[in-house]
Amino acid sequence: MTVKLNWLITGPGAISGLLAAGLLRQQQQVAWLSRHTQEETSVNWTLTENGKATRFVTPLYPDAPPPDAVILAVKSYDLAAALERLDELQIATDCPIIISHNGMLSVHSERPLFPLITTHAASRENHTISHNGYGESWLAAQAINQPQPLAGAIGEILQQSFPPLHLVHDIEHRRWHKLLINCVINPLTAIYRVANGELAAARFSDIKQQLIEEFVQVAAACGYSFDAHQASQAVAKVITATAANRSSMLVDVEHQRTTEIDAMNGFIVEQARQHQIDVPTHRAVTEAVTALR
Repeated sequence: MTVKLNWLITGPGAISGLLAAGLLRQQQQVAWLSRHTQEETSVNWTLTENGKATRFVTPLYPDAPPPDAVILAVKSYDLAAALERLDELQIATDCPIIISHNGMLSVHSERPLFPLITTHAASRENHTISHNGYGESWLAAQAINQPQPLAGAIGEILQQSFPPLHLVHDIEHRRWHKLLINCVINPLTAIYRVANGELAAARFSDIKQQLIEEFVQVAAACGYSFDAHQASQAVAKVITATAANRSSMLVDVEHQRTTEIDAMNGFIVEQARQHQIDVPTHRAVTEAVTALR
């Protein structure tokens, strides 16, 4: 029999909506974490998968029991504020915090942080979440900032709610692998205003390969080994699996919102500078996306 836990999740957002729906289907208790104090006590939202829409009504915290686990599925630049929000709400400091964001950034927190990496594709329009592409996910079995293992019940419930999900002890290489995908798909879809699947066209072959080869160089300098051919295959696989999806960076550009380019290609540019590696393609797409803001 599945243990019933109380989950607090930022949202409703694209990935957080997929996670919340999966947890609710496993009879878990879910509450939304908002950025600010809300007059409402609940949110009506919809998840669309395979043409079928499912409606949910989910309470807003603090109109829910204290959480056993928190999921912060946010933009990279919003993570620090989300952690501060937990302090404001006096969430227990030993409560496990599962973080899911694009790109790389340094996070300083006394709370135990467990990165979640996913290749599922989703989008949000107001309170409607669309599941646009199926993938798989990886969750750290141990906190990245302190020697605390993830409670077995939390991992098991997430594996049942969001399959396929793998618990891993070496999450860093998987984070770099996801960064590889992000650094190709996100900037190119944003610059050329195309859905993911259109990047399979021959006209994008050269720039994709240049981004991948520069990435492989920088990753190696940082201690993470990637084979360029296998990296190209991995990118192609995700492009195909999420063909109908419009990347989060493309959507941000269209809505004139801040993008996560600094935590993606900008991160590669900075690491390249520190290791004295020339990455002209990553630098060019970083500048191009920045100019679109």
